[in-house]
Amino acid sequence: MNWEGQERRRFPRAVFPCKIILSSPIRLFSSHTENISEGGIRVILEDKLELFTTVGLEIFLEKERPIKCKGRVVWVIEKVNPLKRESLMFDTGIEFSEMSNQDREYIRNLITTILSQRKEEKKD
Repeated sequence: MNWEGQERRRFPRAVFPCKIILSSPIRLFSSHTENISEGGIRVILEDKLELFTTVGLEIFLEKERPIKCKGRVVWVIEKVNPLKRESLMFDTGIEFSEMSNQDREYIRNLITTILSQRKEEKKD
């Protein structure tokens, strides 16, 4: 089923799986991104985080060092884990709240590059 609603995001997003370490008030998570934008990331987590929870993030992109920033949980969707039918996973949207301008620009440029490469691939 495709979503046909109006796009409300302020920033373009790109599918870009990369490792992240997320620290919340309750525990430390190691996961990967589903997609990323200049404004935030989408991740799959084993535990549910409450809306508006502030988290610490380390995002391992194509840089020598991870991007370290803060984020805020803005949406959570509960899903059945396809590998373990009896367990759940949580598709989680995190908005960046504290990030250096240099790191934000790096993400912006990375997304622009990814999207332009995908556009070229579709032409071929």
